[in-house]
Amino acid sequence: MDWKEVGGFLLKQGLPLLGGLLGGPPGALGAKAAVSIVSSGLGLKEDADPEDVLGIIKANPEKLLELRKAEMAHKERLQELLLEEAKLEVQDRAGARSREVSITQATGKRDINLYVLAWLVVGGFFGLCGTLVFVTIPGGSDKIVYLLFGGLVAGFTQVLNYFFGSSKSSSDKTKLLSLPRE
Repeated sequence: MDWKEVGGFLLKQGLPLLGGLLGGPPGALGAKAAVSIVSSGLGLKEDADPEDVLGIIKANPEKLLELRKAEMAHKERLQELLLEEAKLEVQDRAGARSREVSITQATGKRDINLYVLAWLVVGGFFGLCGTLVFVTIPGGSDKIVYLLFGGLVAGFTQVLNYFFGSSKSSSDKTKLLSLPRE
């Protein structure tokens, strides 16, 4: 068991700040702060085991009240940490956009690898969709095929988000800003 499971449980119990931070990337500043607040709110050491924490909360629902009080007491700091994590995510996306613009400016042509990979993912997605519709998968192989399909769905979603999602408008804006002014 990990802290993400504890975070998911806390989200369901109406603790959005603690749950959101615990559900984030492990080792992130926000996750560390949330672990500290949850542990101290339950009267445990800071290096408490997530399984123990979840067991205590489930065994004694009144401990949720203690965690709500702890969340409220640290609300401002927890919101700052959530905002900081969101900013880091936006910076990461901006870095990917600026990489593409830099390569285009330096070489005078687009990085074809990005488009080849995108077309491979899209083609693989539709190819596997068609295969799953028209071909019977042998019993022993079905789990691995569905695992591959799940990976392709995630990749397909990322391709669509990159080229058509909010990151696309960010990319377009970055390209417009990088054009020489007349």
